[in-house]
Amino acid sequence: MRFDPRTAVATVRDLDRPIIVLAAIAFISQVGISVMLPLLPLFAIEVGATPRELGLMVSIFAVTQTLGQLGSGALSGRLSPRRQMPVGQLSYAAANFLIATSTAAVPLITFRALAGLGGGLSIIAERLYIARVADRARLAFTNGVISAAGSSGSVLGPAIGGYLALQDLRIPFIVVGITATIAGVAAIAYLPPEPDLPPDTDAVAADSAGPALAVRLRDQLTAIRPFGALALWNLGFSAAYGGWITTFGPYANDRLALPVNQVTLIFAMFGLGSIILGPWLSRRADLSGRRRMVAIGSILVLANLASMILKLPVPVIFGSAIVAGGGLAAANASWFALLTIATDGGRRGRAFGLVTALSNLGVVAGATLASEIWQGVGIDEALLVAAVFLVLATVSLVLVRAEARPAEGPAAAT
Repeated sequence: MRFDPRTAVATVRDLDRPIIVLAAIAFISQVGISVMLPLLPLFAIEVGATPRELGLMVSIFAVTQTLGQLGSGALSGRLSPRRQMPVGQLSYAAANFLIATSTAAVPLITFRALAGLGGGLSIIAERLYIARVADRARLAFTNGVISAAGSSGSVLGPAIGGYLALQDLRIPFIVVGITATIAGVAAIAYLPPEPDLPPDTDAVAADSAGPALAVRLRDQLTAIRPFGALALWNLGFSAAYGGWITTFGPYANDRLALPVNQVTLIFAMFGLGSIILGPWLSRRADLSGRRRMVAIGSILVLANLASMILKLPVPVIFGSAIVAGGGLAAANASWFALLTIATDGGRRGRAFGLVTALSNLGVVAGATLASEIWQGVGIDEALLVAAVFLVLATVSLVLVRAEARPAEGPAAAT
């Protein structure tokens, strides 16, 4: 795979206005998230949370994020994704302003649950909007551009967060409230409307007399099968994330001897890799195989996690995080492209909401298991939870069919 800067520049120039605006919103919101997220476990410990309560905080966010994602999918036929995004962003902003007032674990967990609702609504609305406005032949690349824009914020945010952490761990939550508010207002003011869409073919079929019950059941099972295979990867990857986000901050601070203001830098390295490698790898996925790129990205993330488990020198950990960031961006972009193609028959809103929301159960499983192992055994063993789930997620890709090369043209009906 040879990187051609001229091809990359030409492709970026072809991006439509909706994608450019969405990329700007992703950058703004991710600046705030990356200021706050690496410091969240440390703030929870500061207000008195136990390892078990840390796991509950991560799990409850995943549960309410699931509700938000399911709600976005169900509402997509009545409230456009363009209108859902600001609702989600402003809810997320309010929750983080409230988190900044927390003085104990219980209110922190409660307000984090509220943040999950807004975050879940925004995530699915953003992907549905992309599916409606993007060229089918460049779905992975378009998702990769949005991920890279967010990752640009991930590079800037940790530097800000590291400085603010030395002042007061509450300030980062105020910052993310401000950035989420700006992102919500920008979505209202600048995102163009989606193009008109043909009726949902699944819904039309359901309202007609239709074939016999047995034939309908067979068709439904055939349609569900790709979703199930894709959901397995996301389930395992989400479980790995749940275990990692629960343990990483304290692990880096205690075992890797990183000061608090440097713990955030791992997120900056991931963001840098997403910017440098993410769009290029995502475009390669469109041309040579999206399923393969999901596997490659998963392995690159696993390599970075292994460097932490083995306590390799910090420069090695940060270097592998840059490569892993590109792999993570390409894997997620390719996965969403596969899901978009798999839902060309209709009911994309519900499918996006259901598959990604169910995968959040993995976050609950990973966070719960990691926190219990941390509480009962130790944080070193708890971090292994993420590695195990990453391996399982990668293996599950054998169940995903290799897709045919996508045809040119806009994404099919949502």
